[in-house]
Amino acid sequence: MSSKKNKGFKIVPYRPEHEQALLEIERMSPQGFMVKLEIVRSEFLSRAALFEDYIAFVAVDAQDKVLAGVTAAQAPIRVNGALQQTGFGFDVLVDPAVRNRGIGQDLATCLRKRFFEPKGLTRQFTTLRAGNLTMLHLISKSYRKTFLYEFLYLTFPTARTMRVENAAIGEPIFSVSLLSDSDRLSDYYEVTDSGLGLWHTHQIYQLKVKSVSPVLSGGLWLGNRFVRTNKYVPLVGSVLKTTTIYNLTQDNIHTLPEVSLQLYKQGINYMQICCQPSDAVYHALQKSALNAFSHYIVSTKELKPDEPLTLDVRCL
Repeated sequence: MSSKKNKGFKIVPYRPEHEQALLEIERMSPQGFMVKLEIVRSEFLSRAALFEDYIAFVAVDAQDKVLAGVTAAQAPIRVNGALQQTGFGFDVLVDPAVRNRGIGQDLATCLRKRFFEPKGLTRQFTTLRAGNLTMLHLISKSYRKTFLYEFLYLTFPTARTMRVENAAIGEPIFSVSLLSDSDRLSDYYEVTDSGLGLWHTHQIYQLKVKSVSPVLSGGLWLGNRFVRTNKYVPLVGSVLKTTTIYNLTQDNIHTLPEVSLQLYKQGINYMQICCQPSDAVYHALQKSALNAFSHYIVSTKELKPDEPLTLDVRCL
């Protein structure tokens, strides 16, 4: 059943015939500033299908042309030791030609009213890159109150030797794990003998370098936060294949150089680790990181930075 027409568009449930148009919109919407990255994947629902319960909606015009799309899932999160089921919204795509018409806001409202609230998912969240003011503005218009929780993506090129400066990190307050035991996920991860988890993000999507700012020639690949270490910039046209690390602890952090080398031998050229800004994990690894991109969890309920929080790796 479609939603009521509004401003020349309507919102309908996702159907397979929307697939190619959504992927084309994604291709036209590269991420990043100094380095623009294009998401490469074969299916729009590649991330959504990793969850046990998910949904997708599409905005179309009067001629049924696809203008935008969004997906959402019921996702577990562990807050202060307690496992909770939450509503996770992600993969918001709006055709650049029709932005600023309220389509994104209506899609967010649709998710809330037709998926999150009927399932009783009172905590709803998304993750987005710091500096994505457009999405922050959209969320603030769709919800009366939101809270920000900052974390970092550390990126490591596996072609370079990785160092762990100090293995005595203690128990991180912010951590990443796989909070599902579904057999459907067995092809996407592996766990090393030390308990370190490897989530093969490259099997879900990859990133293609669309353009690199001339400012970076001979310089650094910078984010909102950055690490002045590696003068390494990806080439235009190159494809970034990434594995995301989870279940990182004081007992297995010393195995990361070995894991990085193994990934390199498998043709995986990047590894990423998420941590809190300036925590012990950051200080142990930042000298080997290519960059440190600041991100936010944007939540409808407060997440205190001093309370233990575990994010599901599927939400990254």
